[in-house]
Amino acid sequence: MSDTSESPQLNRALSAFAITVYAVGDVLGAGIYALVGKVVAEAGDLAWLSFLLSALIAFLTGLTYAELSSRYPTAGGAAAYCRRAFEHRLIAFLIGFLVLASGVASAATISLAMVGYLEPFLRVPHWAGSLGLLLLLSWLNYRGIEESARVNLVLTAIEVFGLLLIIAVGFYYAGTHAASEAVVQSMPPVGWPAIVTGATVAFFSYIGFEDTANVAEEVQDASRVLPRAILSAIAVSCVLYVAVTLAALAAVPVDVLARSPAPLLEVLKAANVELPGNTFSLIALVAICNTGLLNLIMASRLMFGMAQEGLLPAALGSVHPVRRTPWLAVWVAFALALAFAMSGGVELLAKTTSLLLLLVFTVLHIGLLRVKRRAPEVGEGVFRAPTVVPILGSVICAAMALQYPLEAHMRAAFVLALACVFYLAVPVERSR
Repeated sequence: MSDTSESPQLNRALSAFAITVYAVGDVLGAGIYALVGKVVAEAGDLAWLSFLLSALIAFLTGLTYAELSSRYPTAGGAAAYCRRAFEHRLIAFLIGFLVLASGVASAATISLAMVGYLEPFLRVPHWAGSLGLLLLLSWLNYRGIEESARVNLVLTAIEVFGLLLIIAVGFYYAGTHAASEAVVQSMPPVGWPAIVTGATVAFFSYIGFEDTANVAEEVQDASRVLPRAILSAIAVSCVLYVAVTLAALAAVPVDVLARSPAPLLEVLKAANVELPGNTFSLIALVAICNTGLLNLIMASRLMFGMAQEGLLPAALGSVHPVRRTPWLAVWVAFALALAFAMSGGVELLAKTTSLLLLLVFTVLHIGLLRVKRRAPEVGEGVFRAPTVVPILGSVICAAMALQYPLEAHMRAAFVLALACVFYLAVPVERSR
């Protein structure tokens, strides 16, 4: 690969606090705001258990990501980890392509989910709302990582406030109106299959912790800081998600939550809590925008890292001399997300995103086992996960992947086929 020592580099501007907020903001928000009703539709009054089951999968995978990101703090993320674990370019490329597809599909899902919360302010066609949001977020991504981190800090604080508000209102209303008993009686009991099906939808809410690894080259002391940020994000989101779901179920009948395009708004309506100027819809929009922004940052940094690894065309590794962002990768991520947004609805896109990542996580768990066997000793300060973690993680992720509908598997197969075509058709520098 040609010498790039004089080329502009990514801006290593994120402190330990900034990357932790980044990780928490990436996980929190969009999934719970947009999909809690769909999880309730599958698992009924045990939807909170679906969120808990999904958290277990996320935590096991988070531990694997924590060790890999600590060993190899590079923007290539999962692709770079697989390159080192399997020492095979095709495996690394396919995994990177799947993560990229999941990132742009997630951004597309979020851009479509936004429309339900946008209605109190403005009625627009789904395609127009999606285009406008993706364009705005891509412009912020292009501006710079410091600017994006500042926006993320503000938006994360707002979305956490929104979730805490739902928890407080839901439980207070349930306690004063005995709503909880009425909700339980309105729904027939569900079994374990329904809880697992709900978890396949709920898992989307935890997606984002893995994105943190892709900004490693913009984090100070990444080997030490990234594992803490990843695990903190999963822990915080699990507590809030379970509490929010319980509060919503306590205050609102299951069938109402299941049908609503803006399910958490139903909690405020049930309690007759009126915030001025559709404030809660605005909070939900903030959460959705924040997650969308961080997904697009991840996708662009992943393409940058894969180009640096010789897995994608070198042009995608270009850094803007002033903004110090991978500018071409930023706008390619925008175009891909827009294409995904035009191709399906919220629930299907969410399940496709989750399935793609479960496939990636399965391979990464296996990859960590190979890394541990080949290099059991690590340097000082490198995080180490117990060996049982990748073993359990690979089995559970593979089992969960089998629970997704055929249509999601067909989309995943199409993405893999497209990746193979791209790998064979697009010339890239392969020397690294």
